[in-house]
Amino acid sequence: MADLTWPYVSNIKAENISNHGEYGIHYEILLASEDNQISDTTLVNVDTVGPAGGLLLDAITLVAGAVDGKVTQSSLAANGDKLTCRVPGRLIARALDTLHIYKNYTDAEPVKVITDLPLDSSPIEFSLTKDEVVDEGTRVDRMAYRYFDYSKNSTIYPPKLREIEYILTPQPENLSDPAVPAAPLDLRDAQLKLAEVHLFGYDNFRPGQIVQIELDSALGTQVFPHTLLIEPTPTDPAKIEIPWLTLVAIYGITGPGTASLRYRVVAEGTASAWSNTISVDADFSSAAGDTDDPGPIRDYLPLVTVRSSEGLVNEIGPGDAGDATAEFAVYTSAARGHLLQFYWGGIPIYSTPRAVTQADIDSGTFTVIITAAVIAAGGNELDKKVWYSLTNGVNTNMDTSLSTLVDVLASELQNLKAPGFPKSINAGGGIRSITCKQFVELGIDASIVDPDNLKKGDTIRRFWTLYGEGLTSTNKLVEAEILPPIVVANDHSLPGGGEFFVVDFAAYVQPAILGRVEFYYTVLKADGVTQGKSPTTLLYVSRKNADESICGVPPATP
Repeated sequence: MADLTWPYVSNIKAENISNHGEYGIHYEILLASEDNQISDTTLVNVDTVGPAGGLLLDAITLVAGAVDGKVTQSSLAANGDKLTCRVPGRLIARALDTLHIYKNYTDAEPVKVITDLPLDSSPIEFSLTKDEVVDEGTRVDRMAYRYFDYSKNSTIYPPKLREIEYILTPQPENLSDPAVPAAPLDLRDAQLKLAEVHLFGYDNFRPGQIVQIELDSALGTQVFPHTLLIEPTPTDPAKIEIPWLTLVAIYGITGPGTASLRYRVVAEGTASAWSNTISVDADFSSAAGDTDDPGPIRDYLPLVTVRSSEGLVNEIGPGDAGDATAEFAVYTSAARGHLLQFYWGGIPIYSTPRAVTQADIDSGTFTVIITAAVIAAGGNELDKKVWYSLTNGVNTNMDTSLSTLVDVLASELQNLKAPGFPKSINAGGGIRSITCKQFVELGIDASIVDPDNLKKGDTIRRFWTLYGEGLTSTNKLVEAEILPPIVVANDHSLPGGGEFFVVDFAAYVQPAILGRVEFYYTVLKADGVTQGKSPTTLLYVSRKNADESICGVPPATP
């Protein structure tokens, strides 16, 4: 025993004191004389069960100062600038137990230690002050707690955690009432993207906040988001288009309806309170509407086919002065009372839209007469657009077919002025002549002047025929177009307007000594469609002098 260190320290194995309770501990010395000695007994309380009896306790409950697990400046203010929480009670309550509160379960030190706990299993309520909450700013914490008994036995840690989002920047509030200025909404509003919600502002705006707009009707509820980048104001509101599919889901396309509308603002993941609610009326029903698209063009409507009075399809030929006929198949949703308007290049055919009749529907085809007067009023045009529109006879919502392209060449220039020969002389009987005295061997001066018809951009083509020998000869010596065509540079109605040129002697005059010229021109207007042909001017040409000699180079010998 002399080899031992006193006082002597010994460990008791856990299995020897595994049961919770009071143990008596003593020691015994065995002497060589077999006169053993036993010490007095010391009572030791062995506490191996914590305040929860080894069970995992539930999470803390947020009583006040938070909304939906989110703590904000305003939620704290509403609770007297504090966050009130409730901790589940312990199952085994003893005197001198303590409760440690941790704002986040990873914290090394508790934010609060509560003593003098009740000696029962009732929950423990406590509060954290605003200063204790806001010191770490905006964040997400997972609040935890643990009980300790006098023996320093702890409940299982961490327990079930309570996630708390601290949003400590000022949150949106005092939301202004929304407005839908275009209400009651119709199909045209949707087509022109005027089905808008206007927002006039709220407190604590910051760029990037998300507005959630809710529409609710008998057909259902729809919420759609919009991110605000610029602060809305009463004079410059945020204008947010309501998506077409949202409108369809709320109102349908079969008749009028009413929906309630409100909005809220989501900032840093936290939604504000809802704004006041307004009522919005709308009617998107139409004769041939579709849920996929507000229109107005409906590519599924039958196309128009136009037949001219001469039988041409989708073409009105030159000089055609008759009526044309347009036909198209009856559309699928046709009903009596629908209203139809037909357009010829933008000109409405009917003074007021005509009603669809049962006879139209039974026939399977709509037939429209396009009068010659309408064709003339519309003028010539390549790819003239021809289409029809529909309404349901109840509202003004319009559906429109795709256009059929029709080439209209009917109108021709009338009363074009005949070309002239300024240096020619009157030969009598309305015939002009030119001789050596007018220096025919230098070429023939010609002119085209028409102030009424010829404008800038028109194209003139000139056609020249020379007959000979002899003034009455039918033998064509020259038959050609004088090139190049002339593009009118200025309106002929302007001072000095007109086209003046010299017809080349060698090419167009030299082949005849005594002959006759027939000269005319054609015009293609700047529209690329309208045409015309001038009257033919007759000119006698003589290259004989009084002594029978000739002026200019003789005709080439064959």
